[in-house]
Amino acid sequence: MELDGSDNADSTPPLLGDHPALSQFIENMGLHYQDYGVPRIGGRIIGLLLVTPRPVSSEEMADALQVSRSSISTNLKTLLMAGLVEKVSFRGERVDYFVPTESLWQKALEMRLSSILPLRSIAVQGLEGLDDQHPARPRLNQMIAWVDEVEAFVEHMRESMQSLQEVPARSG
Repeated sequence: MELDGSDNADSTPPLLGDHPALSQFIENMGLHYQDYGVPRIGGRIIGLLLVTPRPVSSEEMADALQVSRSSISTNLKTLLMAGLVEKVSFRGERVDYFVPTESLWQKALEMRLSSILPLRSIAVQGLEGLDDQHPARPRLNQMIAWVDEVEAFVEHMRESMQSLQEVPARSG
């Protein structure tokens, strides 16, 4: 995506300033995204992008998060491939900037779902060879039903979010 440069990073104040709550939010996002299999710094990058009202360059990220540029670069590649961030540029500039994707929350939900879906196969395998009266059968069937419900709920959320994104913004 290319922008016209009117929101150029050079004309805006520092990213975080002295805001302990935002710094803690960013750290908490790092810890949260570790549960998704994203490196902690990747979660911190997402956190930073969420609290910054403009696109952010990798150099600014390195300064704000106090990590190396190579770590930022490596993690940005991962986040780009996962569809969690996107690259933007300003006309006339050679620096790339990054923003969270509009589908960030959908991607996060899909990541969580992908960690739940294997439970269905585990339960099905657990049922193999059990007679109909085995005491483990009701709980394993309940586990399968739960995974099915979670999957249906996520699909409903996906459709609902897509509908919201398709509705044109109302002017007030």
